[in-house]
Amino acid sequence: MESHGQLPGKDGRCWTTLRPRRGNPRGRRQITGLIAAAAVVMLAAAACGGSSSSGSSVKQGGVFRLGSNSSIDSLNPFVAFQADAYVTFEYIYPMLVQYNPQLQFVPDFARSWTQSSGGKVWTFHTQPGAKWSDGKPLTAADAAWTYSTILKYQNGATANSAGYVAHLKSATAPDATTLVLTYKRPVANVLSQMQQTPILPEHIWAKYATGNGKALTRFQNNAPIVSGGPFVLTKYTPKQIVLFKRNPTFYGTKPHIDGLGLQFFQTTDAMITALKSHQLDAVETVTPTSVTTLKAAHFVVPSSPGVVFDDFIINANPQQDASHKELMNPLVRQAFDAAIDRQAIVHTSLLGHGRAGSSIIPPATGHWSDPAIKPTPFSLTRANHLLDQAGYKMGSNGVRMANGHPMSYTVIMPADIQNTYGQRSFQTIQPDFKKIGVQLNLKVLDASAAYNAITANNYKNFELSMWDWYPLSDPDFMLSVLTCVTWNTWNDTGYCSKTYDSLYQAQSAATTPAKRQQIVNQMQQMIASQRVYLVLDYPDTIEAHSPAWTDLPLVAGISWNSMSKIPFESVHQAG
Repeated sequence: MESHGQLPGKDGRCWTTLRPRRGNPRGRRQITGLIAAAAVVMLAAAACGGSSSSGSSVKQGGVFRLGSNSSIDSLNPFVAFQADAYVTFEYIYPMLVQYNPQLQFVPDFARSWTQSSGGKVWTFHTQPGAKWSDGKPLTAADAAWTYSTILKYQNGATANSAGYVAHLKSATAPDATTLVLTYKRPVANVLSQMQQTPILPEHIWAKYATGNGKALTRFQNNAPIVSGGPFVLTKYTPKQIVLFKRNPTFYGTKPHIDGLGLQFFQTTDAMITALKSHQLDAVETVTPTSVTTLKAAHFVVPSSPGVVFDDFIINANPQQDASHKELMNPLVRQAFDAAIDRQAIVHTSLLGHGRAGSSIIPPATGHWSDPAIKPTPFSLTRANHLLDQAGYKMGSNGVRMANGHPMSYTVIMPADIQNTYGQRSFQTIQPDFKKIGVQLNLKVLDASAAYNAITANNYKNFELSMWDWYPLSDPDFMLSVLTCVTWNTWNDTGYCSKTYDSLYQAQSAATTPAKRQQIVNQMQQMIASQRVYLVLDYPDTIEAHSPAWTDLPLVAGISWNSMSKIPFESVHQAG
């Protein structure tokens, strides 16, 4: 038997921004008016209603109220981009396997699994007697239907999930508790793929999986949602609030809490204020500027090296508009890289709570990060020399000219990034770019609008962007977002390389860890040398919660609400 598996996010790519970005592929809105008042009163009343269960040392009940400065863009797994959406799926849908706090794969809907035929056949034995929240049987057939549907429409309606079925040939359920996945070749990261794939109720979704499958993307999946995870999503008001109640039919460990409430805020400051005034029990992310005051107010503020990275994105589409096609010039990309003072960003934006960035696979994810890739040294002298070498002369107004137009560019930034510390990072970068004759102009949009602006006209229009990613501990997802097939689903650069795509396929099929590590390192080096992403920093994971709640583990230094249903199964009231 194979040893016993996180969720992407754009700001993608956690209960914080996707991308699952953003994230993921990330917007934020604050609850206002009567709806907000009603929601907060409802949550507060429920949170006060907990009681101790007999015979248990753990205090049962209550509603855990969590604040987010992000949002859910869609409750449809084939459409969603934001990380908050993907974490929602983690709590309402079964996954075959799950991560434990040590980032080891453990059973979830699958009780056990075996490999055969040289690693090309994986057999999963699922939970017997499981039910969906509407009382219908939850069986291996639902899992087989989910994987078969993704496989069938992977070049269309289910393209955002295509990575979960890489090299998959078929998915069958010979009986109610057996799922058989047959691959065309051995695959190195099957369990990681299974951990990312929400199993959907066939009896709800099957009627949309007809013809070209486009109806799958049009299904709104409105609340209340038929659920099979530890919680049932009972109410959702876009950009305001989402409510979950404990699922009495859940096949696994029952949560101690009665429910979970997630409230969205337009700004991080408003969210922190709500925490301080005890309108919330916890917040998913804490800005470095709030750490001292929250600790002084006796909140629990755990932190550790994070897997998130912030990036400066340069349009990588060779067919981009002629008005900024110089951005494809390697000398320009090298100059921009050298003109970014990463240590200053760590000092001013993160207040020391992080480290300078280098590779798209952060060191905190473990051994997959290539230590040979170092942060680019800050040097305005070198940046100016590179632009001089490119032949872009300084104008009388201090802005260089490239191909007959000024080197003045719009930097797209999602509002949730601006509202944390993205604004400060931009303010660190902008004056240094001015010193090399490049003008940067910030344009803040909500997360969906930001991604739409990047992908508009097949990535030909946008110039620059600043965003972030929440990679998984396995590198497959983060590497996948730069493949050609992820255009308009995850890709936020316009990058497309057949060589890179071939390497991506090879790493997932590598039969030994050493061989896969070699390919993964090669891919990291390729992206670093081509400056597809200029990785700015790796911010620490900082969260905060009331001491009235306990057993909220940081999962191996990664946000306790980001990639496993375990934390909200374990959280309970103190005392």
